[in-house]
Amino acid sequence: MTQLRCTSATGKALKPIRASAALEAAYYRDLMRLVREMDDSLTYWLTANYRKHEATIAQDSVADELQKVMNKLTARWRGLFDDRALDIAKRQSKRWQGYADTSLMDKLKQAGFAVRFRPSKAMTNTINGAVNENVTLIKSIADHHLTEVSQMVQRSAMAGRDLSTLTADLKERYGITQRRAAFIARDQNNKATSFITRTRQIDLGLTEAIWCHSSAGKHPRPKHVEAGRKRLRYDIRKGADVDGDGRLIFPGEEPNCRCTSQVIIPGFDT
Repeated sequence: MTQLRCTSATGKALKPIRASAALEAAYYRDLMRLVREMDDSLTYWLTANYRKHEATIAQDSVADELQKVMNKLTARWRGLFDDRALDIAKRQSKRWQGYADTSLMDKLKQAGFAVRFRPSKAMTNTINGAVNENVTLIKSIADHHLTEVSQMVQRSAMAGRDLSTLTADLKERYGITQRRAAFIARDQNNKATSFITRTRQIDLGLTEAIWCHSSAGKHPRPKHVEAGRKRLRYDIRKGADVDGDGRLIFPGEEPNCRCTSQVIIPGFDT
């Protein structure tokens, strides 16, 4: 286990470590690069094939032909997302670990402690968990988008809609997928930073923290605001009963939660 070494006689609860906006943006760029490639491909091939059959679009045979095209595109892009998801997730998890480690070391240094992190089984498990979760989420972007586009093409063909209508629908669907990618980048950035930091803190032998509300969201959870105002203390190994319903959670764990914490160094807490 990594150990703390005090370099001064004073100290207090550490300042909270907030998720990096730069890392959120980097993850979003990686996701959108792949989403744009998929959307460009779908738009090109579906537009070309739809235009070819537009005069007879309501016929059953046309719907079958368009479905064959969509099946090929679906297989291709699900395969590409499967191939690239692991690389993207590993790269992003490495960024999160580097940022969390550096931030925690800086906060400890400010409090008068020198620390040297060592590899641990707990950290390996945390990083592997982040990678696996994000691989699943990245793949889900393609799954949702491709399923919706496939259904959209069939509805357009059966209703005999013109190409301009399908093009508009594709643009709308792209916007929905773009917002989903933005949510995943933001939510996972908060979660991963919180869980990696927490793992390092436990490795250091720290067990208690103060809940801090971020005040950054447009629609804050009232119970989270109250927990921050009351400086709720909780065991970082177990989580906090913020809602008063017996359910133990961690800062940043719930969707869109940007809460953080101040870990307490025994003997130096405030």
